[in-house]
Amino acid sequence: MTKTQDVGTLDWKTITPLPENKWEPACAVVDGKWYVFGGYTHEGGYPSPFEDMGSSRTSYIFDPEGQTWTRMQDMPSALNHVNIVIDGRKLWYAGGVKDMAIGKSMGGKDHVIAEVWCYDIDLDRFIAAPLLPERRWGGGLALVGRNLHYISGCKEDRDTDAEDHWVFNLDDWANGSAQWTSAAPAPDPRNQGSFVVFHGEIYFISGQYNHDSQQLDQTRTDIYNPESDSWRIGPSVPVPHSHSEGATFVHDDHVYMIGGHDTPEGETKMPTDHVLRLAHGGEWEIIGRLPRPTSSPAARIIDGKLYVAGGFGQNEEDAWKLKTDVWVTDVPK
Repeated sequence: MTKTQDVGTLDWKTITPLPENKWEPACAVVDGKWYVFGGYTHEGGYPSPFEDMGSSRTSYIFDPEGQTWTRMQDMPSALNHVNIVIDGRKLWYAGGVKDMAIGKSMGGKDHVIAEVWCYDIDLDRFIAAPLLPERRWGGGLALVGRNLHYISGCKEDRDTDAEDHWVFNLDDWANGSAQWTSAAPAPDPRNQGSFVVFHGEIYFISGQYNHDSQQLDQTRTDIYNPESDSWRIGPSVPVPHSHSEGATFVHDDHVYMIGGHDTPEGETKMPTDHVLRLAHGGEWEIIGRLPRPTSSPAARIIDGKLYVAGGFGQNEEDAWKLKTDVWVTDVPK
């Protein structure tokens, strides 16, 4: 059963939900299938939305043809605050917060890690790679040519933003001799920003300062040129923004950023319903709105359709909960 909602300029339909609620999952599309990894899961609701919330090891594959979800192999650890990069039929992620658990029934203690993993789709297995030089979470992983880049994010204290920028060569790794090296540091360190490779350069989009002490959303975009090993300022996001790591991607020569958190001037940081798009050499535009404000969903475009899954948002009773909802619409013109 589907239902259509008129929201802004977009005509959304609700389709087969996620098998479990997920907030801040990582995701990627390979050969027309949508892989959604980890994130948070919970059963809590307003007024204690984070009660009994914990990291998830479960991951799923979405087939748009049948609109079905299939559970894939679990991640090595329950994990969040990572993003996925694609190398052919291999999916990479690095760092993150492991085994996070909040609430009396969850138990356990989260910790920041330096682990680096490659999921081989054809082998259906996770393969460990050399650790990051230090523990990090909420930074960004990007692949330019054969080099993986890990940039910024939070240090192990969960609050200090790191300027570090590390590089790892995949061909060296395949030959057994790889190690992480340093590149030009991030000019404005922050965490929970979005990262894409666009026209051969890395875009570090928005994000927030600090985490446990405060969470100050930013409008800034920084662009890294790997040939010159240098940074420059890019187009600012319309409103201070963060929490769209799994919902920022490149499609048809545009960068898309879906949902997340916004902090309009003089207002409180809250989930947003913005669908943002950036053309190369242009400025960010709000091209539509989600059915409701949603923080940290997974989002991708497959065969001309924009899919948005999960996230943290309100339900019909005005309660804040993690979601299983999956929405789809035609790609905006």
